[in-house]
Amino acid sequence: MSILGVIVRARPEHRGDVERELAGLPGVDIAAAADGRWVLVIEDHEQDSAAATMVRITTLPQVLNTSLVFEYSGPDAPAAEPALSNFQAWRDAPGQTRKPT
Repeated sequence: MSILGVIVRARPEHRGDVERELAGLPGVDIAAAADGRWVLVIEDHEQDSAAATMVRITTLPQVLNTSLVFEYSGPDAPAAEPALSNFQAWRDAPGQTRKPT
């Protein structure tokens, strides 16, 4: 599980449009709002991760910028992929790639 604290900024004249967009996103709670600024709490949900939701907010045309101010990944978060230990196993020698079998 991931939880993000995000500040979003937009021009005050776009306040209504941005608030409607934010309110329609799953996993997003508006913690505070002011003239063109919002403090959001974004959580993972079944359709997207919190990070993907933040990226979606960042790309809204009325949004000027977003700032990540808090991030939490709890013990119920998916385990990270194991590190690649033999990163050169796909080649026989430098500059020579192995043919697929």
